Amino acid sequence: MGFTLNEQFMEKFVDPGNHNSGIDLLRTYLWRCQFLLPFVSLGLMCFGALIGLCACICRSLYPTIATGILHLLAGLCTLGSVSCYVAGIELLHQKLELPENVYGEFGWSFCLACVSAPLQFMASALFIWAAHTNRKEYTLMKAYRVA
Repeated sequence: MGFTLNEQFMEKFVDPGNHNSGIDLLRTYLWRCQFLLPFVSLGLMCFGALIGLCACICRSLYPTIATGILHLLAGLCTLGSVSCYVAGIELLHQKLELPENVYGEFGWSFCLACVSAPLQFMASALFIWAAHTNRKEYTLMKAYRVA
């Protein structure tokens, strides 16, 4: 069943399906966060790639640190999105019981998101480590040239 963009941002109700039961703010904002955070993560990754490309063109080390920080923030957004999804599903399952012969399991995209967050953290660590070690070597090379 597909949802339009407006339906993604509709309020969630305390009793699902009962519009008179009041708005469940926690589930509403968890749903919105798990919908928006992947786009924020993607934007940060694309911006990091653009900065990384500029770092290669300019042959400068400081944009590499910024790329690492952007990857770290993207990983946090991905992890936050996965956490919001799990919390929202658990809150929904507390209010509604699954019908018979229906099993609630996480799919392949959830597993992919769970794998991508640590990979983004590792990429961040590698960028920051590379910028830090190359900066030391660069300053040593500069000192030898002056001597």
